Amino acid sequence: MSRSDYILGYGSLLSAYSRQTYSNMHGDAVPVTAKGWVRGWTATYPDENATYLGVRPDPSSSMRAALMPTVIDPALRLRERGYDFVELEQSSLTPDQPDISLPDGRYWIVVNRDPAPAPAACPLPQTYVDTCLIGCLEMGGEDLARHFIENTEHWTTAWLNDRDHAEKRYPRHSPLDGSTRDLIDQLLDNAGHLHLRQG
Repeated sequence: MSRSDYILGYGSLLSAYSRQTYSNMHGDAVPVTAKGWVRGWTATYPDENATYLGVRPDPSSSMRAALMPTVIDPALRLRERGYDFVELEQSSLTPDQPDISLPDGRYWIVVNRDPAPAPAACPLPQTYVDTCLIGCLEMGGEDLARHFIENTEHWTTAWLNDRDHAEKRYPRHSPLDGSTRDLIDQLLDNAGHLHLRQG
C-alpha cells in the first residue's frame, strides 16, 4: 500500500480558497514550523510576468507554513512548474499546536529553480501577496501574517498593485474584502514595506 503524500504550503496554498478552487485540495491543513528553510520573493514566472515565493535552505532558520494532503498529479506539477519537489524528513516539522500530531506519509516542499529577486518585468503581484496573507490570517491570525511579512526576503520595488486592474496579474488569487484589504496594507506598512509597492 502506498503512503499518502503531503505538501508544505508556504505561499498561496495557505489560502483555503486558492488551494481548493485551483488545485482541488480539500483536506485539512496542519499549521507547522519547518526547520531549515527561508521564504523569499525569488520564483520568477516569465510566462505570467510575475515573481512568486520560493524558498532556500538555511540550517539556522525556520518557516511557519501548513502541511496538507495532496496528490502529486500533472495539474499540481503544472501549477508548480518552476519548482522541484523535494522530500522532507518528518523530524524537520513541528506542529504549531502541541495537541496535534503529524500524519503518516511522505512530506514534500517545492523549491524554486534559479532563485533571484524580482526583475522589473516580472514584479510581485499584490493579488498574490494578498492571497498568501489571507491564508495566514485564516490559519494563524495577525500573528502568523506578521511572521510571514517579517520573515520573507526580498521585498522589492518590483511590486505591482494589481488589485483594481480589470485583469489580475495573479491567476489563482483569493477574493479580498475591504476590511481584509485595509488590514493587509496596515500590516505591510507597520513592517516598513508598503512604500515599496508601485501603483
